Amino acid sequence: MIDEAKKVVDTVDLEKVRALRGSGALVLDVREPNEWQEGHLEGAVAIPRGVLEMKISDEESDHQRPIVTYCASGGRAALAAATLRQMGYIAALASEAGFDDLQATGLPCNKPD
Repeated sequence: MIDEAKKVVDTVDLEKVRALRGSGALVLDVREPNEWQEGHLEGAVAIPRGVLEMKISDEESDHQRPIVTYCASGGRAALAAATLRQMGYIAALASEAGFDDLQATGLPCNKPD
């Protein structure tokens, strides 16, 4: 299922995630709430993969705006981006990197003390 999703969505590397963040893309964390609470990218919006279809329209109505999804390892991000594409969000992209790798590159993160 994940491999199929990766065939239909564009994936982006760490540098592209950084560039998209800086240009106003919606950064969407599709991990579970407990993962979010352990740390997340600054400015990201949390919508777990399992409720994405029900919650995305509350957060983003512009189907043209770039959306970058990320998770722990890339699998859920690909599934989420594929779902968003099916819903008409034509600029949905999936981060190849998971949260730990994104954090390791120095992207600003919010982490509990």
